[in-house]
Amino acid sequence: MARNSNIDTTRQEFLKESYRKENTLRNKWFREHFGSDALPADMGGLENSTSPVPDSKSGGRGKPTLIKIKPAPPTPPKKVIPPLKETVTAQDPGPEMRAASPDTKNMIYTGLSSEGNGRVAYLVKRKNKAPEEKFEYPLTSSLEVGWNIKQIAETSEIKEVHYGKSRIVRDTFFAESGVM
Repeated sequence: MARNSNIDTTRQEFLKESYRKENTLRNKWFREHFGSDALPADMGGLENSTSPVPDSKSGGRGKPTLIKIKPAPPTPPKKVIPPLKETVTAQDPGPEMRAASPDTKNMIYTGLSSEGNGRVAYLVKRKNKAPEEKFEYPLTSSLEVGWNIKQIAETSEIKEVHYGKSRIVRDTFFAESGVM
């Protein structure tokens, strides 16, 4: 989207002229207060190598002292960075995910995905497997939380919860008021 600027050539020329007049007026004031020989006539701004600085002994009034400004040092040549040496890579620990069984792999090649067979059936079958059956070890911290949860559930007295309330929550969370 283009900017909506109110600058046309007439306005541009007006600004150029006002900047020039301002610069001329500043130079005139400087010559009147610091002397006519202090400022060269062609001094336009920062491009000169000298700059007028008032003398501190006269309280900022009087002839300025012209200070030579040193040019910037040349830029140093670019250093050539040698190529990195080849490092020894760690041994590949192997695949993180266990390979699918041959029967499951063959599901990809049978039927059409649009009919629920082929790739779709393969992905559904892999999705329905528990993480312990698909991976060698828990890859993320969220997998660590529920890793081998079926074995833990079989050994403990935890029973399946119906309707989202369990006895532990009822006994520890709700206040005893005798209503229940």
